[in-house]
Amino acid sequence: MVGPRVPSVRLVVESRAAVYRFRKHVHKVRKISANGRRQKAKKKDWLDDPGGKGREIAKEIVACTACAAAHH
Repeated sequence: MVGPRVPSVRLVVESRAAVYRFRKHVHKVRKISANGRRQKAKKKDWLDDPGGKGREIAKEIVACTACAAAHH
């Protein structure tokens, strides 16, 4: 626990491997005109999310800066 008016830091205690699947048509594409404004699209354009693998936080704690420095 960190008391009031004490700067805090989030420390990652545990992480896990994660695999993200391919997702079709999840990111909307906005077209920009030559003058820098968005165009009103008659046809909606979407991009796919390729998925992949990586790490994600499983558990984290909030600690004071002194405890965070001692942890590393």
